[in-house]
Amino acid sequence: MFLVSNRYTDSVDAYRGSVSNNGTRSILHVEIERTEGPDCFQELDNMNGVPIHLSLLMYPPYSYYEETVTEKSNARYHASFKEDTPLFLDGTEVTLILEFCHKYNCSVEVSVDEVSLWGEVFDNRTGTGILGSIVERRADIAVSAIYYLSAMFKLATYTHPFSRSGVTVLVPKPLEQPPWRTPFLSFSLHLWAAVIVTFCLGVLAIWSIGRGRFRILQHDEKPVTLSDSTMTMIGLYVEQNSIIQTDLLSSTILFISLMLAGFIIGNAYNGGLAGVMTIPQYEYSIDTTVDLANTGMKWGATADPWLIPIENAEQPYMKKLVSTYRVVDDEFMVKHTKMHDMGFVGERTEFQHFVPADFVDNEASTMLQLLKDDLYWASAAAVVTKTCPFKQKLNDFIMQIKQSGLQYFWELQASYKYLNGSTQIAILNARSAKSKSRKDAIKLTVSHCLGAYMILAIGHGLASMVFFSEIFHIHLNNVASQWKKIVILYLRCLCNAIRKLIQFLTRMCK
Repeated sequence: MFLVSNRYTDSVDAYRGSVSNNGTRSILHVEIERTEGPDCFQELDNMNGVPIHLSLLMYPPYSYYEETVTEKSNARYHASFKEDTPLFLDGTEVTLILEFCHKYNCSVEVSVDEVSLWGEVFDNRTGTGILGSIVERRADIAVSAIYYLSAMFKLATYTHPFSRSGVTVLVPKPLEQPPWRTPFLSFSLHLWAAVIVTFCLGVLAIWSIGRGRFRILQHDEKPVTLSDSTMTMIGLYVEQNSIIQTDLLSSTILFISLMLAGFIIGNAYNGGLAGVMTIPQYEYSIDTTVDLANTGMKWGATADPWLIPIENAEQPYMKKLVSTYRVVDDEFMVKHTKMHDMGFVGERTEFQHFVPADFVDNEASTMLQLLKDDLYWASAAAVVTKTCPFKQKLNDFIMQIKQSGLQYFWELQASYKYLNGSTQIAILNARSAKSKSRKDAIKLTVSHCLGAYMILAIGHGLASMVFFSEIFHIHLNNVASQWKKIVILYLRCLCNAIRKLIQFLTRMCK
């Protein structure tokens, strides 16, 4: 509304713009009419069929569209985008816009951008994707899980938030440890290192005290060797009989301490082994964003905007996540969902659905799990032009819908129609006790002894190799000894022949 001074009557006349549509596609009729009295400040309650240009993506359950027949349509393409084709729109955010137009008598005309997707905007008031369509004023409103971005406030504006969205990562589930690792799972890597160091120190202690004992007592028996010391330590660790010398106080004290240490370590190993043999053991599980950063695993999606809210984060693990993010295509994502080498970014909706999940089939959904925490969270809203005339009305309508709880029903309905239900259940229940991939205690089978068989096979193999090498070494020594005798005999004969030749030549010269 605007006011104009009337110099003939020394008063002020009020005028307001009237916008309407007669059914013609993408056409607005604007009229300036004079108003007076209480109608001067009348609120916008009837938009007279004005078409709202809506820009969106195929992104259920937030937004969905498909070409249809006129009887089933609730929108159509905008004239600047495509020929007149009836559309059926659905989704939590799109349904809110449709209900708004149903209440205030407006129509919806649509343009989409499945190439640039959300796109990006530039300071010269240009842009790509559905955000660029608002900045360049090619559309009135854009939806499809759009977050609040600081760059947009200079060029456009946001409505009240529609919903909360948590951005998380779908990571590979930990694989079950192969049976041959069973003997090594009782202790952690650090504990194994401590046991090995202690074992080596014990061997050196037994050997050094044994050598000292031999020198002090001067027995006829052979001195202790490293092999003897090693076998003694192994016997103590596996709680078997060992040769223990007690004729010196130092030996007694040493063996008492080694027996106690071996008893504790042996029992600890047996207890751990009983657990790992009956309860399936899994690889390291990626549970949080910090875990994902520590593993260095690559993660990514088909677009860059997922990374915008954290690309300037100061936390070290966030910087590492930014460096491992990759932009890939749909084919790459489908291929790597079953390869356990990559994470996939997505949204955890306000009512616990994961999107987008079209690259995950039923088999892949059983091999992936969501992080326990969100990478970050944000509020999703609609983007409108700065001069949008119905923004306040739309904001009021959004708050009415949110307090009514209708969005919960809309999301369930859209998810049931357009998302794979079995995939959603498998992903969201991947960490629960009901997950089919999780196993309870199991009966022992031959596979649990594969590790022991492997150790036995390696021991037999090494012993055989050493045995044959010893035979070969002895054979070489015997051959070398025989050749040495032959060479010595040959040299003696040669020397005798030379001596006799010299004697013969001496007699001839005389």
